[in-house]
Amino acid sequence: MDQEAQKRKERLAAIRKRKLGANAQADRTTEEAEKALKFRSYTPNHDTLKQHVEIATPNDIGDTIESETKNLTKEALAQAAEKQKEEVDLFNLAPKKPNWDLKRDVEKKMEKLDRKTQRAIYEIIRLRLEGDKDANLAEVVANAEAQQKFEAEQEE
Repeated sequence: MDQEAQKRKERLAAIRKRKLGANAQADRTTEEAEKALKFRSYTPNHDTLKQHVEIATPNDIGDTIESETKNLTKEALAQAAEKQKEEVDLFNLAPKKPNWDLKRDVEKKMEKLDRKTQRAIYEIIRLRLEGDKDANLAEVVANAEAQQKFEAEQEE
């Protein structure tokens, strides 16, 4: 088991070395590694750490996330504006007619009303034909067409 643990440690060290690059330190507990430690908001209690640790000051702290992302929103907005200028398509800018949704909703109801209207027209024609038994069908249709033309002229 000790051999397996040792092999595993070696593999992990090799992986760590590959991740960190060629100049990564093989052993973390060396004095050089302890000297490189900087604590931002923690003062160590252990005496050996106190000797080798420099407490960081605000000037020592490099780039922070706030400083790196300070102009990120401005850059993103500028890129979006440029992209929007490039992608302006006049056909997509034209708004739909304001009543398109009303027409869509009323369409089924209008189909029903059209059918009922046609049935009513047929019924009226049938009643006229029954009322005028002496007249033939051609004369009745001609009279109905003439009456529609007259009504259309009156509306204009």
